[in-house]
Amino acid sequence: MLTARDRLLEAAAGLIIQSESIDISLADIAARASLNAALVKYYFGSKSGLLRALLRRDAERALQDMQTLLAMKIPAAEKMRLHLRGIMRAYCRSPYLNRLLHAMLTSTDEAGVTEIHDVFVRPVMDCQRRILDEGRATQEFRDVDPMLFYLAAVGACDQFMHSERVFRLSTGAAPDADFSARYMSFVEDMVLASIKQENHA
Repeated sequence: MLTARDRLLEAAAGLIIQSESIDISLADIAARASLNAALVKYYFGSKSGLLRALLRRDAERALQDMQTLLAMKIPAAEKMRLHLRGIMRAYCRSPYLNRLLHAMLTSTDEAGVTEIHDVFVRPVMDCQRRILDEGRATQEFRDVDPMLFYLAAVGACDQFMHSERVFRLSTGAAPDADFSARYMSFVEDMVLASIKQENHA
């Protein structure tokens, strides 16, 4: 059974997905959770605190998966493929994730910005850097700037979630599971091709 705190997080996530916006009210969150709006301030301090908690909650599983991935004894290219797939699956589970991340990182709350960067952005960048280093050491990957890789790879992973409306207008239908799977494979192939060592099989 969900606690009141968890119900508020679930309500906020549902509203963001439904409205395709993080501009949701405390009253609507509380109403969806069937709880008093005062509990938002009790548990989170503010709406911003609730949104940061939502980001931390959704990032937790992904960060645990990254640690498991880094410990695997598999080629760096396969490790990077699994990492990229993990990012895209996280975005599919929580389609608001990157939108919420960007909103938090552009907030005027400097302490909150630092917290989100340290909790979510830095671990992803560190994971990618370690895999890139492994691939360079085994001559699977060419020398790649980790910051450029992060910006390009995460952007490609996130793009599908931002392009659903374009897809609907272009095809007259919503993207299905088959298209999502093909998009994931395409992004993985494209990113890996861009960093592959030229003479590596």
